Amino acid sequence: MQHPLRFFRLAKEHAGLAGRALIIGLLAIFLPAGTLYAAGQQSAPPKPGILLQVTPSSRNVDQGQATSYSATVSSTGGFAGTVLLGVTGLPAGAAASFSPSSVKLTAGSTAQLSVNVSTASTTAAGDYDLTLTGQSGSILSAAVKTQLRIKAPLRVFGLAGDVSGLLAPGTNRSLDLGFNNPDKGIDVGNLSVSITGVVRTSKAIAANLPCTAQDYAVAQYSGRYPLTVPSGNSSLSQLGVPPTQWPRIAMLDTPRLQDGCKGAVLQLAYSGSGQGN
Repeated sequence: MQHPLRFFRLAKEHAGLAGRALIIGLLAIFLPAGTLYAAGQQSAPPKPGILLQVTPSSRNVDQGQATSYSATVSSTGGFAGTVLLGVTGLPAGAAASFSPSSVKLTAGSTAQLSVNVSTASTTAAGDYDLTLTGQSGSILSAAVKTQLRIKAPLRVFGLAGDVSGLLAPGTNRSLDLGFNNPDKGIDVGNLSVSITGVVRTSKAIAANLPCTAQDYAVAQYSGRYPLTVPSGNSSLSQLGVPPTQWPRIAMLDTPRLQDGCKGAVLQLAYSGSGQGN
């Protein structure tokens, strides 16, 4: 015969186990329901926007000249409207224009523009960071950067020279280089002289007497740089460069027969670089 008190305790324990099972069952029901509720929520739709891209990332241009970039304008988030481009960071004397001046986008569309940048001869040489944006009302694209590198232009000028006197084995002659500058003053550098050919006399050719550029040597200009050359015609002597710094042509005294060089004419080439002041 079971004791009534023990039976009561067993019944109570079974009731507690049933209660816990019921709570766990409820949790098992409610947790998936909460998960389903969260998964059913929808994210906010994307805001209408403008995407701007500019190429290339850098352009070089001489002072007084113009260059251009390509811009791509795209609709994002269903944007539709007219977009204007703007640019900041231009140096003094430079200006930007756009072709076309604006673009009209429909949702999801893309348009192309040309960004034209002009400079003045007075625009300071240097590297400039340009910032471009696209705008339609209160909608503004993210800023896009590109670089504008302005350089002082190379100037075209004439360069000539002549050897005064005759050359014989073991002797040399200097060249008073002459300049013809059709533009304003320039700074000249990298002067050089080279022998491009030797024209023998017909007598030397008939006698098969050789004479080549290897019978000669060139000592290059050793004066100051940059050499400021004014507009018009001038020469090293007129610019105050001493003869000891002029280029020189020497005829070498070699063991081989050099009779083929008698009366020969040297063909010379001159080169140099000039940059506007």
